[in-house]
Amino acid sequence: MIWSGIFSKKPSKKLNEFMSKENIAVDSKLVKYEILASKAHVKMLAAQKILKKKEADGILVAIAKIEKQGFVLKQEYEDVHMNLEKAVTQLTSYGKKMHTARSRNDQINTLMRLYMKDACAGLKKQIKEVQKAFKKHSKGVIPGYTHTRVAQPLKLKIWSEGYILALNNDIERLEQVYKRINKNPLGACALTGTSWNIDPKKTAKLLGFTGIEKNPFMTISFRGELEAELLFIIALISMKLSRLSEELILLSYVGIVELPEEYCTGSSIMPNKKNPDALELIRGKSGRMYGNLLNVLTILKGLMSGHNADTQETKKPVMDSVEQISSCLDIISEILGGLKWNSKKAKQELERGNAQATQMADELVRKGMSFRDAHKKIGEYLKMNKN
Repeated sequence: MIWSGIFSKKPSKKLNEFMSKENIAVDSKLVKYEILASKAHVKMLAAQKILKKKEADGILVAIAKIEKQGFVLKQEYEDVHMNLEKAVTQLTSYGKKMHTARSRNDQINTLMRLYMKDACAGLKKQIKEVQKAFKKHSKGVIPGYTHTRVAQPLKLKIWSEGYILALNNDIERLEQVYKRINKNPLGACALTGTSWNIDPKKTAKLLGFTGIEKNPFMTISFRGELEAELLFIIALISMKLSRLSEELILLSYVGIVELPEEYCTGSSIMPNKKNPDALELIRGKSGRMYGNLLNVLTILKGLMSGHNADTQETKKPVMDSVEQISSCLDIISEILGGLKWNSKKAKQELERGNAQATQMADELVRKGMSFRDAHKKIGEYLKMNKN
């Protein structure tokens, strides 16, 4: 082990499995970011004369070879960072120098920020595709509901625009958290920075960060906050998709809208069924994404400042929520694109629910009656004619 110098005994195999088995599986999704960050770090070390040119060149050639060939992470090397360093060192002894002036603490902080930057950009793009699908539904009138009861006629265009505007809020939230994520944490090292004359601005530029984290203590101690913030945004998006799914399930049941058949499933026993399973699964996955947010918040709530191994557990919930919400956005775009509205059924539902009642009351007010009297008069009229 790289840290074994102070130890008299080798680590237990059970400890290694406990610490690294699941973590290695998670870290496999960070390999490309580890390669990118290590390249930037080595180039910076060379520019700062911390590494000799031949040392840096040897390391970079080795990383390029590994990147081209690919490699599988091994549990005995604990994480993606040490797996890459080990692979490089097998190709050049200079690999032992690539860890100079950094810690696995600022390394994983960097990798997760690069991952979350890509996630934010990808989710924004997918949300815009959902918004584009909503724009296809702009003609016609459907029942508007309050308390799950027919309330008033609702123009389909207003319905669509309502969802589009609500999703705009999520795009804005993603842009806001992206700005906080988009700062280079390399240089924070284990907790207090480094005595080496490093250049965080150079690695920031190489990695596409727009700024640097200036306080190493904050950078290490509050790892997980950005993850929690992204998870909160994802939870909100998931909530909207869950509500939309519930609405489409109800409207399709009463025949106001027809779901695309290719996004429904059948029954193993009942030949008559066309089930909205995709929408139900989107609705169900919201609980999973809420759970991921609560998971991370719970991890963070009892930690002393500085690095704690607990924060290793924040990676998987983030990745899971990003992957799940991405699949939900993809499917809902397709479903929205294939919706067909039944104007006849919509009209029947509006009539059954007396959706014109408010408009009728307003007409009496225009003729001089007070709204309270008009409200009562229309209510009495509806009561007398309810059958």
